[in-house]
Amino acid sequence: MQSEAPGRISLAGAYAFGYGALGMAQLEGEDPDWFNALDPLDTLFLGTVWPQNFRDEFEFANARDAWLQMLRDTVHWDDIQQFVAIVVEASEELGLAIDEGELMLLVAGRLGAARLDRRRIPRDLLPEVALAESRVARGVSPDYQLPVPVADAAGRVERFWAGTELDLPQDGTAVDALRAGLRLLGRAGMPVREESSTLLPALYVALVAKDDEELAQAGERATAWAMGLPGDSPLIPVADALLVGHGMAMSADTLLGHLFAVPAFTEPVRSLDRRWHSSPGIAFVDLAFEMGISQVRTRAGKVTKLDPEAIAALRAQHRRFEAAFGRPPAPDEPIFFDPKSRLPRMPSLETFHRDSVALWRELGLDPAWIHAYEQTRGLLPRPDGTFFTESDEDEWNLAINEYLERDGGQEPDNDGNLQIIRTVAVMADLKTAAKDPEHGVSLVRMLDSDQHELLQSFLLHMSEFLSGQLREDAVVATAAHEYARAWAGGQLAAEVRRESGAPADSAPISEVKILLTAAVAVFAQANG
Repeated sequence: MQSEAPGRISLAGAYAFGYGALGMAQLEGEDPDWFNALDPLDTLFLGTVWPQNFRDEFEFANARDAWLQMLRDTVHWDDIQQFVAIVVEASEELGLAIDEGELMLLVAGRLGAARLDRRRIPRDLLPEVALAESRVARGVSPDYQLPVPVADAAGRVERFWAGTELDLPQDGTAVDALRAGLRLLGRAGMPVREESSTLLPALYVALVAKDDEELAQAGERATAWAMGLPGDSPLIPVADALLVGHGMAMSADTLLGHLFAVPAFTEPVRSLDRRWHSSPGIAFVDLAFEMGISQVRTRAGKVTKLDPEAIAALRAQHRRFEAAFGRPPAPDEPIFFDPKSRLPRMPSLETFHRDSVALWRELGLDPAWIHAYEQTRGLLPRPDGTFFTESDEDEWNLAINEYLERDGGQEPDNDGNLQIIRTVAVMADLKTAAKDPEHGVSLVRMLDSDQHELLQSFLLHMSEFLSGQLREDAVVATAAHEYARAWAGGQLAAEVRRESGAPADSAPISEVKILLTAAVAVFAQANG
């Protein structure tokens, strides 16, 4: 640290300053509670601003994110990514969590060897200067003017409030999220229409908040989330209008009239803006996943990157829990539960494992893969043939080799086995979509954005069969039309109706969303 020139600091130096600041605060008893949640990337950022203090964890985390975003277009971003890679490598090598004190100390000694003490960050890229005029530091611009309300604002506002009385499915837009949030707060006894202060918390509750968050914290957290939105977020004009309108003590109806003049208010909210980001301990894992690292070990446990298909499946399982028990799961309750139990309990692991082995045998998985599945207590490659971590892959290969050498078994048909896994994954999606409209909505959105390659490939491979079923089976055609209407509205429903009326010898359908409705209809018919 002594070699760092004033106003210029390397990443290694910043990390050393941050780690030292943590140690000094602990020794002097002045460390806030949220210091305990700092990860290595938080610690590095702390070193760039030391000895500056922050009001709370929200201000700290929002400043960290804004600074990291600013570095993305500079040569220093490569160093940030190298820093993350070094920490993860050390974590895997030593079996320690990335936010474990012992590992954080050991990492400091590795940064010099990686030459992260060479390149200096100039003063104008350090947070004190770089963020001085940012929205994170200054808040909403003092020159901000609310947009002029649209001509039919009064009517739209009345229709909006009428919608809060109905339990409607959300369409993904900010206005619909606000409607759902206000309905929730209203049912909790809050006077949602009397003042505009309820609008931002309502939007936050519907878009971001977890089920176990206390409503009493929604106001503070909503403001932190709104102020920490990424600089390129389309939602910023909506957030700024809500912040300014509340500051002007404007009525809820008047502020809503202004909001309807903001284009982003009636547009879908991107997934990035639906995430809570204003706390320590978040940015490191997010960046690791962005870099292609699939698993990070933290003190809270292993954090694994889920693909969109897995996320949709977990949300569907969450809805199954609510359907079974009439409420969302508590933080300490298993989302995967024993369907025979009256209380939310994990199924017996022994029973689950035994039944899984029997299922894979029945489906035709090779004996070598069955052996490896049993020996590793449930490991299987993902549908693309990869594993979450190198250690998982090593453990799997060891079990396969053990089977071949000890039992003299045949080499497994890896391609055939992967095809079985892929088919099971697709069938699970079709089964869930047949019973859960929201899962169908998720699948349509993933197909729209090319996020579900496995499902897309399956549908195109089965296009000729599915096209024939849609055009020749009236029951399938009717069901497919209803699925289309429920998942995506009138346009997709009209496309399904048009294709179902085409001659049987027409060219196979190439639109995967239409094929999806047909596939689910065929599956539902075959399975009663």
